[in-house]
Amino acid sequence: MLLERAQAAAHARLGDDLAASERGGRRRSRRPKQPGQWSIGASDTSSCRRAIWYRENPPPGYVPAPVDRRAARAGTLIHDSVSRRRRALYPWRLYEQPVTLPGLDRPSRYDEYDPVTGVLYDYKTAGDWKWALVGGDGPPEPEWDQTQLYGLALHLAGEVVTEVRIIYFERKSGSDEEFTRPFDEQAARRALSRLTAIATALDLGAALPRDRSGPSTDVICRRYCPARIHCWSMLEAQSVGRSPESYTLVTDRSDIEWALGEYDRHRAAKSAAEKAQNVARALLDGVAPDTYGEYEYVRTPGRLKDPEPDHQGRVRQLEALWDNPPSERPALHELDYPTRRTRTNGSTQVRRVRAAKRGTPPVRGSR
Repeated sequence: MLLERAQAAAHARLGDDLAASERGGRRRSRRPKQPGQWSIGASDTSSCRRAIWYRENPPPGYVPAPVDRRAARAGTLIHDSVSRRRRALYPWRLYEQPVTLPGLDRPSRYDEYDPVTGVLYDYKTAGDWKWALVGGDGPPEPEWDQTQLYGLALHLAGEVVTEVRIIYFERKSGSDEEFTRPFDEQAARRALSRLTAIATALDLGAALPRDRSGPSTDVICRRYCPARIHCWSMLEAQSVGRSPESYTLVTDRSDIEWALGEYDRHRAAKSAAEKAQNVARALLDGVAPDTYGEYEYVRTPGRLKDPEPDHQGRVRQLEALWDNPPSERPALHELDYPTRRTRTNGSTQVRRVRAAKRGTPPVRGSR
């Protein structure tokens, strides 16, 4: 038996092994749920309500679509490694503990809590898109709500919670950034009310609304939502040559008028923003690149491109030999084809200092 297993595993890929391990660890029942049995927890603060509805109370005939879980698997590996290492470093802290929130049917589970200092930690991994988003604006409010809910559960259990922290780990570079807020009981209770309202709507049999723009413009819908095909009628839309959003949301002439109005409104706003940006760009002409408060002014020089064939130089080369007698003209294959190197234009860029570094003293040489 060992020989058979070894031979079967000889050509298994790591990604396939991770997917198989994930399938083996999930034992969720697909049986219809009754009122009061919804699996809604603190992590659903960031979820589309329509996706929750499909997950908890799917309509007849609904078949989940496959989703790309590679990033999630990588995040789980990093998360488990971080938890294991911090557990060894700080053994008095509590890790991966279940907590209950009133009105929710599923226990939630926080990442790390220090009962001595009252600090609650939540780990998150980020790819390129999420890392850029966090760098500009910090954690999205739904993620703060999630962490505050863990704090509320601990508070209701009699524990002291002073502040909550979200730690992001960029998968590509290994960089990490930490964000901190005081524990806010009222903000947590507002988030809890939103989740209990979802559970109540499910109890009443209501179909929950969509919170995302659709698979044409939202990568979460397009790659990570198992309900996308059914939710947005993607197959039917493709058969009639329309976008899923158009097929699903624009059904009559009044809808078309509304969509045209939205397009025209945003076109006008974009045009006005471009004019204002050009005015601001003129103000920066001649300004030295540096860091100014919350902003970085970066200027990149042009660079020489790789050599490329110079067709005009080839014409001039042949014209110089045209007046020679044929016997004195070299064969074409004996002539080196002229090349040229061009320089790209330099560019200037204005970007905000990453949110985690704002308010810190500037490095030497910066203003």
